[in-house]
Amino acid sequence: MKKMKSLLGSMLGYGFLFGIVLLIVFVLACFGGVIMHFFGFYYESVWKLMLFFILSGLVGLPLELLAKGVPKALLAFNKISTGFARGIFFILDVLSTMVSMILVDYFMESVSATLRSVIVIAVIIAIFSVKDIGRTKKENTGL
Repeated sequence: MKKMKSLLGSMLGYGFLFGIVLLIVFVLACFGGVIMHFFGFYYESVWKLMLFFILSGLVGLPLELLAKGVPKALLAFNKISTGFARGIFFILDVLSTMVSMILVDYFMESVSATLRSVIVIAVIIAIFSVKDIGRTKKENTGL
């Protein structure tokens, strides 16, 4: 009986966490979809929009890790300055986001992303991400 309560508690906790993550993805997908829609992005339904952003994130994960890792590694070995590392990251992040979105767009018939809409959202995402480059872990966690 105790194991059953523990299992049920874990399932509820994970379900709640999954719901929060899904809500965050929903809000970000809607925000991105509205911005991209101004530049020619088309989608059949909100679910297809969410799926587009989820798949773009999954497809682009290896490229995003590389885009973040290269400037951080060069910065850690004092090969480049913080500003240059942020510039490299910005360019690599925009390119990796564009590649993943264009790739997902190619295989999803229910969405149609113009190059202009992909560039705009990739630049916006990179602008929000670039501030993490050159910061120590203590600064990132707020400690």
